[in-house]
Amino acid sequence: MLPQKVLETLSKLPPERLRMVLNFAEASLINRKVTRRYNVVLEWNEPDAQDSEGGYTVLVPSLPPVVTEGDTREEALANAREAIACFLEYLIITGQPVPPDDEKGDNLVEVTV
Repeated sequence: MLPQKVLETLSKLPPERLRMVLNFAEASLINRKVTRRYNVVLEWNEPDAQDSEGGYTVLVPSLPPVVTEGDTREEALANAREAIACFLEYLIITGQPVPPDDEKGDNLVEVTV
């Protein structure tokens, strides 16, 4: 049972915020893991006057909000995994569906949240 103060605080939340809290609590209690594989597109950025080293920009076509970067290919892919994981956690917490795996691609990245 939750303490009275917690119940009072929850009762004051707008319905959409309460749903987010409940989704997060449910995911935490069930402790179910979701593993997905998404294709990422790496674009090399040539060095210029503002960025003397260049680097990679990473796009995830199946998850349009997810964009990241890295100085090296390895760093860019690691950052992509982290960005994808954060976005999937957001979808789970807000009760939105998690997009299905990409079945093919040159750069498939696997993430478990």
